[in-house]
Parts: sequence; C-alpha cells; structure tokens
Amino acid sequence: MTPNELLLWLSARKEGSWPQFRGAVETLELANQGEESESDGSLPLHLRVCFNLERLSHVEFDANGCEDGWRIVPPTLALSHHHDKVTGVLCGARTPKLLSRIVQALNGLSLERTAQKDSPDVIRVSAPDAGVLMQLARQAGISCQTDAPTALLSHLPLVNSLTGWHRDPLPNAGKDWDVKQFVIEKKVARWRPLTIQEANAPCAQGLFRFTRYQIPHYFLREGNETIRIPGAIGKYHVLCRRQRRVLKYNRKECSLTLPAVYRPPLLTERALILCSGFPPAFSVVRERPTLEYRDIPEEVAGMTAEALKQDFV
Repeated sequence: MTPNELLLWLSARKEGSWPQFRGAVETLELANQGEESESDGSLPLHLRVCFNLERLSHVEFDANGCEDGWRIVPPTLALSHHHDKVTGVLCGARTPKLLSRIVQALNGLSLERTAQKDSPDVIRVSAPDAGVLMQLARQAGISCQTDAPTALLSHLPLVNSLTGWHRDPLPNAGKDWDVKQFVIEKKVARWRPLTIQEANAPCAQGLFRFTRYQIPHYFLREGNETIRIPGAIGKYHVLCRRQRRVLKYNRKECSLTLPAVYRPPLLTERALILCSGFPPAFSVVRERPTLEYRDIPEEVAGMTAEALKQDFV
C-alpha cells in the first residue's frame, strides 16, 4: 500500500480510533519508502506515518472531538501569497471523484502533482491572484483558506508561555522507562541518559524525555513546577531561556533552515509546509543534520521566529 492509497482509505472511513489507524498501517503493510531522518527515524512506522499525515494537514489525531483517535480533514485549498503569484495546496480528504472535479474546474490553470517517497503526493495549483483560486475551490465544492500560513501562525501561543499546559509529576517508578535529559552544549544538542532517580532529584531542571513502549513523554521542570509539554515546544522554551538562536532565513532563496534536532512544533511546521506544500528537505551540513523549508515569504519567516521566540542567525 502506498501513502496515496492510505490517504484514500482514510478519506473513505472519515474517522476512527487510534487502534484502527495503527492496525491499518501494520495490517495493510504500508510501504516505508522514505529515507529516515535523525529527527524521527527512531519512531515506529505507524507513528512516522501519523506524523507525516498530521504535519501535511491531511489528518488530525487526538484533537477535540476525536480524542484517542483520528479524523480526516475536509478537503481544502490552502492559499499562500508569494511575490507574483498565489499558490494553493490541496489538503485533507482525497478521492478520485474529488480530483476529477478539481481538474474540471481548472479553467486553463496548471495542476502540479509531485510524488513523495514517504507521504501522499503534493498537489497544488498557482494563479496570479487569490480570487482565481477561490473560484476554483467553489466550483470544485471544497473549502478555501486564504493566507493559510499567516492565519495559522497568528493564533499560536508563544513558546515561552506555559499557562496552557498540564502540571504533571515525573514518573518516579517502573523499570521499563528510558529516561533522557535534553542538554544544549556549545555546538550541539543531545539527549543525555539518566536514571529515573536522577531525573526526579530536587536539583534536576530542564527538559526530560521518558519513553516506554516506544512512546515518548516530555516534561519541563522549572523551579518547583513540572509541566507535561510537547517535546518541540520544550526545546524552544529552553532555547529561549538560554538566548540561543538556531533559525537561519535566506531572503534571496526564501528558505528557512534549522538543525534537525530543533524541528518546529507541529502547528508551526504545518504553517511552514503550507507555504509550498512540500515537507522540509533533510541534509547534513558540516556534520549537522539540517532541515530546509522552501518558498517561505519573509512575513511568514518573521512570524515563525516570533512564535518560537527566536531571532535569525
């Protein structure tokens, strides 16, 4: 089964439980066709598939209304403004009948479809202005989100604000936990192994990862507080505290690069991907795994830096 066929299966089902999704990936033997990056290669296949579908705006997992499960996103044309054009990226449910309606509504526009090794094809269409793409969406019977990247980024909380996250104690017992602490050194960042007792020591501070049954759980300890938090947000919170900068924006190339270990939080990365429709390119620069996001307007790059409390290197 290919990623395109999996997306078709999910579109037909519309929603389901987490065990159903995992069973579909494993029972239907989804082909793992992509190269694994250091940032997610250690995850089992069903979690990597979940991650790709979620960040590419096709499926929502464990959201309001589908707790402990998933639901397909309604088909949507997400628009992003560039210098002399507007690009629409097709997100969400995808069926042959829907694609046929879109092709019939093109009215002279060119549909670009690019195969991906580890995710469904990227489908997008460009036009001189947003009105043309909005009309296309109406004729095809799908939703249209104007200025999708900036609309998403404008609603994200800053990473240095911890008011919305649950206060939970660290696990303090159990032999199955793999425990690590996130450590920022002079040139690199890494996960340092700890014992469960060392992590629970009163003097232990920072970001911790507790992994059991291949599922990671992240906790941030600051002073007397212990906060359960997504790992990526925890990393950027620590960077903010240390006043460390990791983002690099190339205005000429309209690209945003950063170390792979600092992959942005889910919704921030989704906004960056919606600019082009493509996942970030993975490469190794000076022995450091790096992610590069393409076609990023300067306004989006600035809003991303603000959300992550970063300045550009």
